[in-house]
Amino acid sequence: MNQRAEAARYDDRLRENFIQDSEQTILKIASKVSGKYISKSDDEWSVALYAFNKAIDSYSKEKGDFTTYAGVLIKRSMIDHYRSQKRFDQEIPASREIMSEEGEDDYNRSIATALARDSITGSEKRESQLSLKDEIIEVNEILKEYGFSFNDLKNCSPKAGKTKKECARAIAYVLDNEEALEAVMEYRRLPIKDITTVTQVKTKLLDRYRRYIIMAVVILNGEYPLLADYLKYVRKEGDG
Repeated sequence: MNQRAEAARYDDRLRENFIQDSEQTILKIASKVSGKYISKSDDEWSVALYAFNKAIDSYSKEKGDFTTYAGVLIKRSMIDHYRSQKRFDQEIPASREIMSEEGEDDYNRSIATALARDSITGSEKRESQLSLKDEIIEVNEILKEYGFSFNDLKNCSPKAGKTKKECARAIAYVLDNEEALEAVMEYRRLPIKDITTVTQVKTKLLDRYRRYIIMAVVILNGEYPLLADYLKYVRKEGDG
């Protein structure tokens, strides 16, 4: 799929064949997002097909698995479609327990705690929450392919500043190393041995916070500006 997507970007015939072979995948994703069966006669088909074409135009192997990447774009387009019709009202897939974790400041808060912060008001707040909800939904769907979700991060998110610095070094290494990034995004595994060798972060820590590190890599490697804003410390520590 990944190779076909890259080839289809530059060849209209290959694109046409690729799309034709992917119709059931596109319809399956569209049906999952809408919560109902979608056929090629529905408006959602056109929305999903446009997003799939956009995925072909913008895909590269650094973005990970093409099907996952296309799924994200399809979901995003359909959310925008439903929002324009004021019909989309999905809950943020994160538990209240995670959202209510305590921390002294942004640096020591978990990503879930930061998401719950009430820092803006009025219409600006409502719009931001909608966008943040969309990002959480998309990232949560991707995390499920790794075998966990935001809800599973309660007991595997670093709290102490020193531990977060160690995780940040590991995350920054993965993001800056092509092979390590490919291992996470395409093969769904964290290259613990390589990270330990280069960064000196202990294997035990990497194993314990594997899910958190993967989550951060997925967010920072994707197009999730609101979620990424809560992980700015990663780049700061990585550059340091």
